[in-house]
Amino acid sequence: MKSITIAAVLIACFMVVNCNFLSRKCKCKAVSNTVHFPFHEWDQSSCKFCSCSDPAMVNCQAACKRIVEDYSKSGCGKVIKGSKIKHKWDAGNCGEGISTEEYTCA
Repeated sequence: MKSITIAAVLIACFMVVNCNFLSRKCKCKAVSNTVHFPFHEWDQSSCKFCSCSDPAMVNCQAACKRIVEDYSKSGCGKVIKGSKIKHKWDAGNCGEGISTEEYTCA
């Protein structure tokens, strides 16, 4: 019984440190260049029981950049022409951020 409790505590600590290693997700958003209001968002990829070195997590930022760049070239949906957007990505605890590069909606 004591070993089960210790194992449960170790698993809980591992999950806190490594976030949700059971199901990691790479999320992407096209946000305004000033107040970072989201115009559109995508769930790019996910992986079960993967580490931060998994390609789905490593390539999260680059994939998000390409998606938002294409989104801007297609006119950004119903966003006003000429609006400026940036890409924002979140690969869970593996990394997140917002670009400094801006894209103009066609």
